[in-house]
Amino acid sequence: MKNMKIEVSHGDIDYKFYVTAQAYNKYINSVTPTNKIQPATNFLMSVVQKEQANQLKQLLELPGAALHLVGTIIEDYQPEFNFTVKKSSVEQEE
Repeated sequence: MKNMKIEVSHGDIDYKFYVTAQAYNKYINSVTPTNKIQPATNFLMSVVQKEQANQLKQLLELPGAALHLVGTIIEDYQPEFNFTVKKSSVEQEE
């Protein structure tokens, strides 16, 4: 998996995120049906350019910001997959 620098603009600020496979996997493994905001916040704070951490922290106080921002970054980071099921069938047991 790749390491990527992803820039996201909000207002007049261009945030720089340095996403690694390790950070991505840790984020994906920490998300649960009842816990989404804290893993998103932790991920974003761990991959943002260190000099922008305080600005990002303020942005993440806004309702929904963490989920929208993490969605944008993950979408850019993940490769595009094109899976097609050719045919499926039920196998009979003998």
